[in-house]
Amino acid sequence: MGAGLGGAEPEVVVAALGDPAPRGGVAPSTDMMPVTALVAHPVDPSLCSARSRAIGQYGHSVKSGSTRPPYHPLMGISQRMTIIGQHPRADIGRTLLGDVLEIGPGHAPFPTSPSARVTYADRSVEGGRDATWPELAGQPRGPDSDLDVDLDVDGLRAIADASFDSVVACHLIEHVANPISALREFERVLRPGGRLVLVVPDRNRTFDSVREPTSLAHLLDEFGREVTEVDLEHIRDFCEAIFNQPPIHPDDVREWHDPARLDEERVDLHRRRTIHVHCWTPEEFAVVLAGGLARDLMSWQLVDLYFFDDAGDQPDNEFGLVLERSRTRCAPADQCVAFVRQWVDLVLDRRCDPRRLLTLHSALLTNLEGWDELPAATFVVVDALTTRLEVERANNETAELRVIAAQGRAAELSEQLRASESRLTAILESRSYRASRVVSTILRPFRHRA
Repeated sequence: MGAGLGGAEPEVVVAALGDPAPRGGVAPSTDMMPVTALVAHPVDPSLCSARSRAIGQYGHSVKSGSTRPPYHPLMGISQRMTIIGQHPRADIGRTLLGDVLEIGPGHAPFPTSPSARVTYADRSVEGGRDATWPELAGQPRGPDSDLDVDLDVDGLRAIADASFDSVVACHLIEHVANPISALREFERVLRPGGRLVLVVPDRNRTFDSVREPTSLAHLLDEFGREVTEVDLEHIRDFCEAIFNQPPIHPDDVREWHDPARLDEERVDLHRRRTIHVHCWTPEEFAVVLAGGLARDLMSWQLVDLYFFDDAGDQPDNEFGLVLERSRTRCAPADQCVAFVRQWVDLVLDRRCDPRRLLTLHSALLTNLEGWDELPAATFVVVDALTTRLEVERANNETAELRVIAAQGRAAELSEQLRASESRLTAILESRSYRASRVVSTILRPFRHRA
């Protein structure tokens, strides 16, 4: 991608929270590129289960009855999705205080507290935004960039260590050539206890659903080789995913993604435009962080997260994490297991779908096979699931006992009512009651006279 700040492909525009229109660059008068230009276009996972499926009209077979959500601006985006006050980003933004660095703010920066002092960083691109992304011509632009940074090539070299209280990277990490290197740079410029806000497209909810997730081993290899440029393999994989699905671009831009026509000029174009180099589900990305901690490449604690278990009116193609730079560094294996425990606790505390823990367990087994940390990490998940099942079983048993007790009480009251009715019937039919009624009738005129 030439420069490393993932400028988000224009094809993945969605007017989501804070992104009611495609993210622009920075200042209209500059050639800054939109680092996180656009939010990934959500796609129903049922549309794209595997690349090997039969190719239909657009090289992609859609399940019967399925439709593509109209989230792309060219497809009739609902403006209701832009209400930031209904989105978890707003709650996270209120916690961002002091000196805040946002890398690739797009046209609508991430919310922060009113007192925050925000620095915006973006990447310049040859030719400017509209020449590189013609489909964005006329769209809003974002704030002026304070720093021109190339995250892939230079990292955040222009920024001193421990300079910021918070760093925001929204729809960015999937665009960089070397995500682990980028995560290390984010940590470096944070003060101890500082927070990193990561917002990432959920692979299962975007056009990336047809692609394989980026494994931890792959990322560690890229980090070890000090990769600074997106290679042809990544670009071809991305273009195949875009071109073999229903179109989300104008025809001329769509043709740029034809895998059969990827010559050197177009490869360079995609590097400038930036692509989804990598893709993950929340749990797959959690394992990336756990692996980085286990290899002592970073030191994070997980303090908050959000993701969407169900589709709805809100934009649901992303997940968000709030990571805190540890004030003290402990043993790498302990960091890894602690992170997994923090993830599990937050999933359960947020009343998320507990099946997400099964997905996390599977991702751990897939990515940490042969690692010394695997048994302890998977035990945390299994133990949490077991405890959850035991609690639910106990709650069900308690509920059943309450039902039985209530049924018993109802039967008791019913029996008491029947007994009362029987006694009343016996009284009404008794001689003494009939005699009292006769006497009462005889004496009634005298009562009136009195």
